[in-house]
Amino acid sequence: MKVLKYFFAMCMLVTACEKQETMYYQGEARISFYLAQYEIDSLNYSFAFDPIPKDVDTVYVKMRIQGPTLSRERIISVKAGEGTTAALGIDFELPTIKLPAGANVIDYPLVIFNSSAIKDKSVKVVLQVAESEDFLPGATGQEIGGTSAVNSYKVWLSNKLDKPAYWDDVLYYFGKFSEVRLRFMISTLGISDFSRASIGAYGLYNYPLSLRNALVQYEAQNGPLIDEFGNPVTF
Repeated sequence: MKVLKYFFAMCMLVTACEKQETMYYQGEARISFYLAQYEIDSLNYSFAFDPIPKDVDTVYVKMRIQGPTLSRERIISVKAGEGTTAALGIDFELPTIKLPAGANVIDYPLVIFNSSAIKDKSVKVVLQVAESEDFLPGATGQEIGGTSAVNSYKVWLSNKLDKPAYWDDVLYYFGKFSEVRLRFMISTLGISDFSRASIGAYGLYNYPLSLRNALVQYEAQNGPLIDEFGNPVTF
């Protein structure tokens, strides 16, 4: 008898589950920036690390909607939030963009300028989701697959060559860090990342030779290459 009651109860539970409707997000359409599981909500960008000098560049920040996709384009707006020290129209621009029909994710293009203001200091852009005719700022917190939704994202801008975090690991191959040394390396080799992970054993053993040869040619035309500390650069 107990077995029969248990069987009847399980049938009722299955029937109830089958009748229950799947719940979907309902409400006003929203959008937010989002981060992968191990990403942080900020980025450092320096024009000084570009092998080819630039006056303007674009930093892309991921955005995702909260709600259903639609069969039409929708307007996305972003504004400079509290804490922004960069100057709108001088250091950066915030274009209004359109989310394509049927899409639920998009890369927002922050346009940045190599202005005189960032030559000797860093400035900050705090990107913040703004209300548009189609979207409200989204809810924040953990979402799909460990990703997180945030309504602001910080980008630090500069034109300085700060010491890379990996430099002590390659000091034996390239010498003591200086901005002058790193600028010479970038202009000579056309790359800006000299970490072991990026250049491998080949780069660690061959790039110093290329740099020595290039330095010989430089010194023949200009004399010693002196860094900002008053020391001659050698490789």
